Amino acid sequence: MEKYAAVILAAGKGTRMNEGEASPIPKVMFEINSKPIIWYAVKSVQEAGITKIVLVVGYKKEMVQEYLGDKVEYAFQAEQLGTGHAVMQAKDLLKDKTEAVIIFGGDCPLFKSETIKNLLADCQKRQPTIAMLSVISDDPSGYGRILRDEKTGYVAGIVEHKDCTPEQLKIKEWNPGFYIFDAKWLWENIDHLSTKNAQKEYYLTDLIGMAVEQGKRLYAMPVSEETEALGVNTPEQLEEAEKVLRSREI
Repeated sequence: MEKYAAVILAAGKGTRMNEGEASPIPKVMFEINSKPIIWYAVKSVQEAGITKIVLVVGYKKEMVQEYLGDKVEYAFQAEQLGTGHAVMQAKDLLKDKTEAVIIFGGDCPLFKSETIKNLLADCQKRQPTIAMLSVISDDPSGYGRILRDEKTGYVAGIVEHKDCTPEQLKIKEWNPGFYIFDAKWLWENIDHLSTKNAQKEYYLTDLIGMAVEQGKRLYAMPVSEETEALGVNTPEQLEEAEKVLRSREI
């Protein structure tokens, strides 16, 4: 059994990249500095030492598969029914094959391999059921706030911006959607996700609430800089990601 595998969510249509219509290419195939977004996401975990990588593909999946070939494995999400549903598609490929599973979006090309290594090291030391990256910023508007237990410092929940109390809105730490799950716990619990929400989708973040209710340990480590958490959903964000990558090369 391998220690880690990564599941990268790469099934998006990229409608916001193409003026509200399905784009001619998958979102993760838009390019930054002549490389597709997904190339950077895969590279970040490879450089952190992860060799078993599963991409959850959907819209125009052939383009992603043709580009990456057999460097990764593929799971297919026929319908986009949420992040939790996307991860469900990787279950048959990974169940009972790894000790832990890294999960993040393929439209997030800026996580540093060094940051991922640091989170893996903390996982090894603390042995949480779920570990995650977090971001601390002056303006976390729109993002889910991370609640911490005042005594232990471990994560006590995530509250979406729209559901925050006035006090919770003052919290500056938020969730960028990068997780490491204990694999056994993940596969035992992911099928318990439900679509009882406004979007009628299976949310991966609901697993955080499940783990808290079960009294599990949840750990969050802040990224080294806020730009690591930039997701690419619009042409403007694509341009911003390109600037960040160029600044790192200087």
